[in-house]
Parts: sequence; C-alpha cells; structure tokens
Amino acid sequence: MGSFEWIVIAGSFIVSVSLACFVILKAMARQNQARTESLQEALQQLNLQYTTEIGTEKSEQLDSVLSIRNLQTQKKLSLASGVFHDQNIDLLTLEDMVYTGNAAVAVRQSVCLIPLNKSVPEMTLTPWNIFHAIAYMFGSESVSFPTHPDFSKKYLVKGEHPDLIENFMTPQILEFFEERPKILWDVTKNTLLYFHPAKELTSLEEIEEFLNHGTLLASHLNKS
Repeated sequence: MGSFEWIVIAGSFIVSVSLACFVILKAMARQNQARTESLQEALQQLNLQYTTEIGTEKSEQLDSVLSIRNLQTQKKLSLASGVFHDQNIDLLTLEDMVYTGNAAVAVRQSVCLIPLNKSVPEMTLTPWNIFHAIAYMFGSESVSFPTHPDFSKKYLVKGEHPDLIENFMTPQILEFFEERPKILWDVTKNTLLYFHPAKELTSLEEIEEFLNHGTLLASHLNKS
C-alpha cells in the first residue's frame, strides 16, 4: 500500500472521529438544554426566582458557606432563590470537571442553602463509606451518639466542638438523619447546606422532595 493510500485512510479516520465527536457534543448540548428548560419550568411552578447571573457579593456570600465542602471552586451555573415552606432558600446548580484519563467530564449537582435563625454548632455529616471505615481503624474519630446506634452506623459526624454537637442533636434530629442516609448535610455560619453528590435535580417532583427534606430539617434545627 502506497503513501497516498495511507494518507487517504488517515484522513478518513480523522474525519470520522471528528464527526463522531461533533455528534456527541451536539447530543450533549441538546440534553443540557432540555435539563435547563425542565429546571426553569419546575422553579417557576415553585415561585422561585431563577438566574444565571450571580453578582460578586452574592457569589462571595455563597462561597463562604460552600467552602465547608470545598464546593466554592465549582462553577455556579444557576441560582434559584425564594421562600419554600416559610423558609428562605438558595438552590444552586454547580458544575465540576472530572478528568478520567484523557477525557474531561462535566458533572453537575444541585446544592441547597437555608439560613437558620439561631446559633447552631458547625458540623459536617457524611454517609459512611469504606474509606471512612479504613480511616476509623487508623484513629480517625466521629462524634457518636450511643442512644442512636443506627445513626452512628450511617453517618460520619465531624466538628470542632463535639460536645456542643452532642448536646445540640436531639432525638428528633437524629431520627430525621437516620431516615435519609444518602444526603450530605452541613451546618456552617448558621446556614444549612445539603446535597446529593453528583446529582442534578431538574424535575418538579425531585426538587420539591429535595426542598421538603431541607426545610423540614431547618425547622427542627431552629426549634432545638
């Protein structure tokens, strides 16, 4: 086979790959557009104000809370604000780039922030996984609650003031967490932050259920 044939084959391969990438990118763009339209429609039904333009002051305010999970480095695609079940809420869509080999994948997730009307100890609550179990074997500690062993089996609780956390967490709050073991919860700067890792919510049913969880917990925290 001569050099000309090799050039033709190489050229055809490059064109095929380019076309395949173009088709994939176009399909992804259509999918993202459909998700955005679904999100906007759901937020409109919930009477939440949607924007993709977040001012510097608001962005810095959000970052001060997001930093407890190092989420402040992620791109803020949109913000929905308003009142849900008598609670002020900020619902963010964040995007992070995850690199796998030579490819970069955009991962989106919905994150909700709810200001609390009382002082609450700063803490992070993370569902237990195998890495936590290994760290625990090497001396890593978690705030434990002997009266609620099921909770202690499901969540890793961290905070600078364990005694304050133990005193603050009422049986009602612990039972609330026991029933929702897949959500990451945090309290910092008297604000409740929570999210499902790497999960973007776009349907009315998903968002409504997600906000129900947060506003119910916020009401418990405000009363404890």
